[in-house]
Amino acid sequence: MIAASGAVLTPDQVADSVVAGLAEERFLILPHPEVAAYALRRAEDPDGWQAGMRKLVRRLTA
Repeated sequence: MIAASGAVLTPDQVADSVVAGLAEERFLILPHPEVAAYALRRAEDPDGWQAGMRKLVRRLTA
């Protein structure tokens, strides 16, 4: 399924990702592949990420 924000994972897909992440003893389990890129961008440029979030909130609440 595709939503405005991208592909929507099924509960089974999320569960499979969590089980795999636990088996691999990963600290951070991100079932959706796009979320890893978002997390990386936020970590690399927290000020830019916050500015983008403020802009998004203004647009959504206008």
